[in-house]
Amino acid sequence: MQAVRYRPEIDGLRAVAVLSVIIFHLNNRWLPGGFLGVDIFFVISGFLITGIILSEIQNGSFSFRDFYTRRIKRIYPAFIAAVSLASVIASQIFLYEDFNQMRKTIELSTVFLSNIYLGFRLGYFDLSADENPVLHIWSLAVEEQYYLLYPLLLIFCCKKTKSLRALRHISIILFLILTATSFLPSRFYTDILNQPNTYYLSTLRFPELLAGSLLAVYGQTQNGRRQTANGKWQLLSSLCFGALLACLFVIDKHNPFIPGMTLLLPCLLTALLIRSMQYGTLPTRILSASPIVFVGKISYSLYLYHWIFIAFAHYITGDKQLGLPAVSAIAALTAGFSLLSYYLIEQPLRKRKMTFKKAFFCLYLAPSLILVGYNLYSRGILKQEHLCPLPGAPLAAENHFTETVLTLGDSHAGHLRGFLDYVGSREGWKAKILSLDSECLVWVDTTLADNPLCRKYRDEVEKAEAVFIAQFYDLRMGGQPVPRFEAQSFLIPGFPARFRETIKRIAAVKPVYVFANNASISRSPLREEKLKRFAINQYLQPIQAMGDIGKSNKAVFDLIKDIPNVHWVDAQKYLPENTVEIHGRYLYGDQDHLTYFGSYYMGREFHKHERLLKSSRDGALQ
Repeated sequence: MQAVRYRPEIDGLRAVAVLSVIIFHLNNRWLPGGFLGVDIFFVISGFLITGIILSEIQNGSFSFRDFYTRRIKRIYPAFIAAVSLASVIASQIFLYEDFNQMRKTIELSTVFLSNIYLGFRLGYFDLSADENPVLHIWSLAVEEQYYLLYPLLLIFCCKKTKSLRALRHISIILFLILTATSFLPSRFYTDILNQPNTYYLSTLRFPELLAGSLLAVYGQTQNGRRQTANGKWQLLSSLCFGALLACLFVIDKHNPFIPGMTLLLPCLLTALLIRSMQYGTLPTRILSASPIVFVGKISYSLYLYHWIFIAFAHYITGDKQLGLPAVSAIAALTAGFSLLSYYLIEQPLRKRKMTFKKAFFCLYLAPSLILVGYNLYSRGILKQEHLCPLPGAPLAAENHFTETVLTLGDSHAGHLRGFLDYVGSREGWKAKILSLDSECLVWVDTTLADNPLCRKYRDEVEKAEAVFIAQFYDLRMGGQPVPRFEAQSFLIPGFPARFRETIKRIAAVKPVYVFANNASISRSPLREEKLKRFAINQYLQPIQAMGDIGKSNKAVFDLIKDIPNVHWVDAQKYLPENTVEIHGRYLYGDQDHLTYFGSYYMGREFHKHERLLKSSRDGALQ
């Protein structure tokens, strides 16, 4: 096999991929399928790396030490620099819980397992995906996992069978097997593998890398020379290029088979485009233009830095959609840091001769340990801030009564602690809070019958004299916007009917009190407090309420108003409007949860006007 020839049009294709990703991350409405740029990267990577390995195996010069030395020099220094920048900024502006989530992602990324962590852990109480500045490094983990395994297959087939035919057959079989997993329903991953977020799953991404590898295995150059395009290749290349660009506009992130079989189309188009462009077609000439090629050359640094600045912008502003000033600043910072990274880190280290041992210790192990150490140190500092209460914040109200009331729900049940402490101590009762799995509020579904958490709910319900229900309803059944999250990720199918049936069953034997939701706000007040150190908050819009909480609560009220023995508790109306603090004390801890003080304050104001527990069994809600 001939030495791998440099093809500028592939760098041009890299430019298309990275610009697609950046545009999508800035505003997914501008380019709905821009996230496919990552999949294009995977195909290109599989093609190039496999081609290099095969060339060296055929020439008898391949060694794992040399291969991984090159990988370390190519990937790790720029990665460490970018992630270190993210860590330093985050240690100054992040709250403790947010920094801790980011820290865990970074620690696992040093051993190329961050995608697995994100797949299993990214959920409601984790740092929002839009605000995690190192979320995007999951793709590097997938690549490195692949290149820990596939070279072994290449070596085995080339050295043991002395033929590429076995390698081709085995690669095709692997590709078909892994591709078949794309057709599995999402419940297979969520229920059987217990992986709620399949987007980061390696087995669903390996076929994309394998598509590129197969292209390299079959060989797409002839004696290392560019061939002249005939009509067939011109047509194929142009059609593939046009169709690939169309995918970026047509496919969107809400497709139910992403990741999965939907991604096969852009991956196959990318592979065919790479194959056909070697003949000097029109797309070859377009993508070989010097400015486009240059963007492709710095695409790795562009990918590393763009998301860091976008995520911090989301975190600081609390906005899902960034304005023109923020977009302009992000573009300038990304370009500047990417150029510095390319010329001061990527290029010098890639050219420097280095043994595997030196590269491993100097470029991988030592920087990783320093980075992890810094993050652990910063976590300790932030934890002290976290444990220090805000001035004037009340301690837990004393309540010596026996627990006779049960409060069920998600975190919106948990944040009622202050309210329940205050009201219960005045009315002569005490509430136990079970803030567990929100799906257990619809346990009438038979699939939840054996869920240990749901069994605990049912057992506690039987003991209680009365049951309180508090839930972030918009997150489970849709409706009003949810500032921190993509609400689609937390919707429970059929929630309204199943929720109503569960309430009905409980109310048949004991009184049920359903709490209205409080309004969500545009930005976390506690984050605002940290930003005051750097005077950033003065450039932000004032914190304001999000959505129509009255409309949202009415939808829940209408759902249960005719059920006997059920009471509607609209305590949130006693929270002050147009402010998130009272006498310097914050009412909100984030965009939708009350602080203990806020909950306590709501309870105090409620108690001035209403009694919570009814002394007798009432009829249907009026």
